[in-house]
Amino acid sequence: MASLVHLVTLAVAAGSIWLLLTGQIILMALGVVGAGLVWLLRPRFGGRREDAAQVTREEAPQLHELIERIAGELGVRRPDRLQVQAGYLTAYARRGIRQEVELTIGLALWTALTPQQRIAMLARELGHGAVGSPRHGLWLRLALDTLDAWYGLLTPGHGDELMHAGLRSAGVAGYRDDVMSAAAVQVQIRGSAQRALMDGLANRLLLLVALPVRLARYCLHWLLVRGSQQAEYAADDLAVRVASPSAATAMLDALFLGELAAAYLLRQRALVGHGGVPRPADIAEALWSGLADSVASVPELERERRRRLAIRQAAAVDAWHPPTHLRVRRQSERPEQAATILADTVDWTVIHAELEDSRWRTAILVLGI
Repeated sequence: MASLVHLVTLAVAAGSIWLLLTGQIILMALGVVGAGLVWLLRPRFGGRREDAAQVTREEAPQLHELIERIAGELGVRRPDRLQVQAGYLTAYARRGIRQEVELTIGLALWTALTPQQRIAMLARELGHGAVGSPRHGLWLRLALDTLDAWYGLLTPGHGDELMHAGLRSAGVAGYRDDVMSAAAVQVQIRGSAQRALMDGLANRLLLLVALPVRLARYCLHWLLVRGSQQAEYAADDLAVRVASPSAATAMLDALFLGELAAAYLLRQRALVGHGGVPRPADIAEALWSGLADSVASVPELERERRRRLAIRQAAAVDAWHPPTHLRVRRQSERPEQAATILADTVDWTVIHAELEDSRWRTAILVLGI
């Protein structure tokens, strides 16, 4: 299916070039339209996160060494780029035409975990390089992006938005879509009935044409989601092998506290913004250590309540991940086994110092100062 999507795009591109080379005005105009479609459907290889700061090997050699050690244990490619951001998450992605591996660490989640759980977290993300999640594959991901673009173009009303945006970005003199002369208003009122009829017919025609695209988009998305969820289970299994079942289970269980961590960060931002609390000398250390204390102080009764709520809601990280409670149950049922990488073999004090600059930069973004 993905190959068929790409073939259609190539056919539109080839046909547009042929029309442009015919030398006939009408055909060349159609070629220009086709070239515009190809531009809208062009491959997007994914850019870097704007809310994350890169951490080079020179800045954090001990952390990079740990990550490379875990990658070696799993037999996967080590990350080409390591990034740190403030969120309660971690992410594995492939960027650009060369599909460089990018690993993003969320400081909120990192701070809330114990050292052995952090190893499980890193192993789980790096494990995506071994399990081959379909949504990380360039061919399938670009096909889904192309179908999304086709569906957007064929959705009624979307073309008007594209036209307005194009006119504004092109700097057409005197163009404003929010100002209309009195004469234009009268013309619009007189022709409103005819326009409504034509719009209705055009919208129904567009919906009919978009139906095959919508069906293909749904099928491909469904297949990618199912494959991605299976890959997430496999990545969890690799975390067990590296960090032990108990550490992987506790790491996944900590995901239930994401809302509490987000609420804490928002509360701190509000307090600082309104001068509710004095700013400590090391505001970054105060923020992240306070988050760790806040998460650690959550009573077991509240943790259990959130687990049950997550089960009732089938809560998941996103649509690409299976429900979190199923992931926790899968790993908790495994017999205990020794970790291949122990937290005691890592100098966490040095890693903490290496991330000092990242903690400061993310704290500034979180607090809005």
